[in-house]
Parts: sequence; C-alpha cells; structure tokens
Amino acid sequence: MYNYANVSTLYVSQEKGKPYYSGFSAKQDGFGNGPLPGIEEALMKVYQLRCGGGRQPVRIVMMDEEYYLSAPVSLEYEKLLKYRDNDCLLDIQFESYGNRRCRVIGGKRLKGFRRDTFNGHACFSAEIPEVKSGDWNFTDLYVDGERAKLTRYPKEGTLHCLGTENPEGTLHTHSSRWFIARKEDLDHLSGIEDAIISYYHYWIDEHSPVESYDRETGKLTMKYQSRFKITNHYEENPNDPANLEYYVENLPELFENPGEWYLDRHAGKLYYMPEREDQTPENICVYAPMTDAFFQITGTEEWSAEYIRFRGLDFICTKGDYASTSRRSLPEDEGQVFGSDNQSVAYAPGAFNLSYAHGCSFEDCSFQNIGIHGICIGKGCSEIRIENCRFYDMGAGGIKIFGGEYDEEKSTWTHHNSIKNCEISHCGKRYAAGCGILLCHTSYNEILENTISYLDYSGISVGWVWGYRNSNTYGNRISKNHVHHIGMGNLSDMGGIYLLGKQRGTVVSENVIHDILGRQYGGWGIYTDEGSSYVVVERNL
Repeated sequence: MYNYANVSTLYVSQEKGKPYYSGFSAKQDGFGNGPLPGIEEALMKVYQLRCGGGRQPVRIVMMDEEYYLSAPVSLEYEKLLKYRDNDCLLDIQFESYGNRRCRVIGGKRLKGFRRDTFNGHACFSAEIPEVKSGDWNFTDLYVDGERAKLTRYPKEGTLHCLGTENPEGTLHTHSSRWFIARKEDLDHLSGIEDAIISYYHYWIDEHSPVESYDRETGKLTMKYQSRFKITNHYEENPNDPANLEYYVENLPELFENPGEWYLDRHAGKLYYMPEREDQTPENICVYAPMTDAFFQITGTEEWSAEYIRFRGLDFICTKGDYASTSRRSLPEDEGQVFGSDNQSVAYAPGAFNLSYAHGCSFEDCSFQNIGIHGICIGKGCSEIRIENCRFYDMGAGGIKIFGGEYDEEKSTWTHHNSIKNCEISHCGKRYAAGCGILLCHTSYNEILENTISYLDYSGISVGWVWGYRNSNTYGNRISKNHVHHIGMGNLSDMGGIYLLGKQRGTVVSENVIHDILGRQYGGWGIYTDEGSSYVVVERNL
C-alpha cells in the first residue's frame, strides 16, 4: 500500500487510466492503484497533497506515446488558495515515462481517408461530421510532421490594386479596410468570398478574411483593418513599401498542387493532395488543431506560480488563428481589429503562456507544428529557463519574453531568464513577422548558444521602446548564437540581431550571423535601430 503523505510521482495515461485509480502506480494492482486518465486529475491530487501539508516536489509522468488535449491545461496559483497555508508551492515536473517520449498533441488525429477526386485532381479525402455540424473548424493542418499548404492565387508573385481607402495617409495613422481590385484578377474566381487576403508591407505581413467583394465595382472589403496604410504607387514609386502587393489563399478552384489542402466546411469534408508517392490514405498521419495552447501557467502579483518544469516531452499541433486588437494609442484604433500587430506579432499568445511565474523550466522538449508562438513569458516572471529545446515549424515565433513596462508596478517586471542551446527554425510559417526570440520590456536575460534559422523576420529582437525613453530592457547578454537565413526577402527593416532603444549593460558578443535578406530596405546582420545606446557589440562575425 502507498502512504499518501510520501507520494512524489503520479502516473497519467489516457489509454489505461481510470478516474478511480490513485495515480500512485504505473500499473493497475487490484488495490485501487494505477494511472489516472488525465493531467487534470493528477493536478487535483497535487492540490489535495498540498492541502494535507505535503511540500515535496511531485513528478507527473506521461505514459502514453500520444496524449491529446482539446483545451489548455490551467495551472493557476489562485486555485491553491483554498488549500494553502502560507507558502504553498506548485513544484511539479511533467515528464515522459521511461525511455518513451510522450507526444502531447493539441488537436485530433484525423483518420478514415480514402482516395478521391477534387477540382479534377486525384487526392485523399475524409469526412468530418463535427465540421459539417458547425461544432469544429480549423485553419491549420499538419501532415506527416509538416504544415500542409493552403491554395494560393496567383501561384507565384502578387496582385496589384487600382485604389485604396486611404492612399495618401501617413504611415501610422491611416489604414484601410477596402481596396479596388483589378476585375480581371478576381472576377473569374468563384470562391473569393470565403478566401483570405494576405500581403507583406513594411516590416509586417497582414492577413484578413474577405468580408465582401463587389463584382461590379471591384471593391473588396476585408474583415480586418490594415495595420498601416496601403497604396497603389506602382509606377511613380515602385519601391514604396506601402504598395499593396497581395495574394489570395484558400480558394477551392486552385486546388491542384501536391501538399495542398482544402476544407469544405458546408459538406464537412477535407481534401488533401499527397506530397510524396509513398503517402497513402492508410499511412498518412494527419493532425488538425483544437486548442490554441497546451498550458496556461498563471500566478498572482502576491504569489508566483513556482517551479513548474517540463522535461523530455514533445508538443505538437496548436491553432494559429489570430487577429490583432492591440492599439497604437490612437483614438481611431478604439474597437478596431487589425490584420497584424504593429511589429513582430508581439501581442499574440503562445502554446505555453506564463505570467507571474518563477523558477519554471523547459528542458529537452520539442515544439513542432505550432499555430503562433512556442513559449510566451509574460509579466512578473523571473528565472524561467529554456534549455536544449527544439522549435520547428512555428506559425509566428519561437520564444517571446514580454514583461511590464518601466512605469508599471515592479511586480510586473520580468527578469533573469535564460534561453540556452536551443534550435529554432522555420518560423513565420503563417505570420511572417514572428521572431526566433523576441525580448520586450525585460532585463538580465541570457540568450546563449542558440541556432536560429530560416524565418522571414529578425532572428533575435531586443527592445520595445522607440527613442530614448526609460526602458525595462537592459542588462541582457546575447552571446555565441548562430543566426542564419533570416528575412528571406519577404519583410523589410529587420536583422539577424535587432536592437531598439536604451539598453544599458546589454552585450552582443561572439555571435555568427550570415545570409540576411530584406525586402526593400533594412536587412542587416546586427541592426541598432532608433535610440539604441549603451550597448556593447563586440567579437561578432
């Protein structure tokens, strides 16, 4: 029998666990001991343990090869308040069972594919009743570990427009919700009303569903406002970064290339064209996301969520839907929804979101096929450690640290975190402005010995205060990182390592940076942008 007061390990298995098992044993023993069916049940055991006075660290061991989440797991310190006395800690480590790595999947594996034909092309298809009934919709699809491609028109290059809502507006104050399309570009497309408009300009990329299209006038209205102005100065100023150069995604009649997919929401049917000859309806592994995050780790200003650790786990598949509501302190922004943040997809959430957390860590974990950001460290966090982790195929960025601003309460400040020996590659797959690592309003962080490659915007971005105002970004060390193949010619005003504003005590040293390509301007190896000062830059290649 087990002494509950001495418990330090809880076992979880969706396949074999039962809610009436104790969780104290990996196998059912006939005495009520065996794995629990889910993380939530294990967390309740931890809370009960803390209520009983137990203070020992607890391991939650994931036994299955695949563990599915349809909603984020919430680790909130406030849930402990009814149990705690004066110093109750979470102090939990999540890890895989034995030598088997557990894959935590934020969605559902789709099965039942068969050979079919769609738009005149051979493909695979699957019926999804939850989509037909309106209970489920998804805009990302992952097949055999890779992100499947939406249809695109035109297949190469971009389209121009005849006019925009605010063509003479200034950069930051006049945006648009509509433009006049060339009728010969769109009139032959039957599915334009269900499509997505995407375009690069300046240092951001914007995306919006089509709200309406008037085939008489060519006026196309987007659901989301453009963040910055869009113009049609193609002849008089062909290099104007505000020129609208757009393309259209998710058109069923363009379904024709290997690796593409289309979801017929009305019929509840998914179509996918295999990318390789060895793919069959029986052997493809297809995931569709159901949740936008795996874990929400939330403390309070008075009590941190402390010592939550993740070790040896693989996190796969989250939703990538995002529209920006962040403002630029302008009255006209009130209540607006934009097709992009003003820089770096900076206000979007992640697959992990931490706030008022301390001493948490991620070690030897992987993050793949993620909808937006991988890990977001928010306000009031300190001593968060991310080491030996891999980030691949991210919808936006790899890791974001975004603390409280200089004039906010000190309890919101974020500091003394480390990102070391991580591999971050192929970011910006849905939101090109995502950074490999983004640091905003945060101090005394160490960014060491990471490899960052193949993304459309800056590899490491540090700052967030323009000009010479006081800033909480200082004392950071960015050293011995390898940053390469950044920008890819898609966005402007970026660099391998990008710095902004006053950063007293920040050191950028011994980094190797190469293959940086901007769109129209500003593709630098190390870019000290507006107000950059008090920074040591030395011994970089």
